[in-house]
Amino acid sequence: MQTTMIETRGEPLPFNGARPVAELTLVEIAEQLEKVTGWIEAQRVRERDARRAYDQIASQVEANVDQIRKYANDLLGAQRKRMNAFDGLLGRQPEPPSMKPGRSSPAPQGGKSAKKNIVEAIYDVWSIDRYAEPLTTEEIIAALPDTGYQSNAAASSLKSSVNQALAKLCKVGRVVRLRADGTVIPPKDKTSRARKYLAANRLPEDQVL
Repeated sequence: MQTTMIETRGEPLPFNGARPVAELTLVEIAEQLEKVTGWIEAQRVRERDARRAYDQIASQVEANVDQIRKYANDLLGAQRKRMNAFDGLLGRQPEPPSMKPGRSSPAPQGGKSAKKNIVEAIYDVWSIDRYAEPLTTEEIIAALPDTGYQSNAAASSLKSSVNQALAKLCKVGRVVRLRADGTVIPPKDKTSRARKYLAANRLPEDQVL
């Protein structure tokens, strides 16, 4: 018996829904039941094809977003270099950017300088010319006193605090992680181990985040 294809919501169905089931003979009912499994599997095939198409598009979108972010980082890097160049012409030293927009440092009280927190101190390390290069965790710890940061913590405790602060700085894009060969570890790479760190505004022109 030839099966009539009908349309529902723009999708074809493999049976004739216009004919009441009650009008089918026992032979016709048996023939239709034998085809049910095949009909369902055909729909599952369409579903799997659609999922594969979606995954492909989603992958392309993710790749495009990565390229857009890379381009944005190029723009920001160029902007920073231009602004630093203007500061140099005017004889001013560029101020390290704050960790969060609109957040200022606590005002000094009683005529005494507010204590610098470890996150600010670590970022300030690279504002000192002799430290303006990739540094290991140990080198960062050794440089902290030159930023005015003071700590009475044990060596192991201080190292743990530095590692936590570096993680925060890397997360917000102020500091980048570097491999042993000096190449930048992308922010999305969660497996590569950082050997050194560098302030993002100290990156060479040929390197991007």
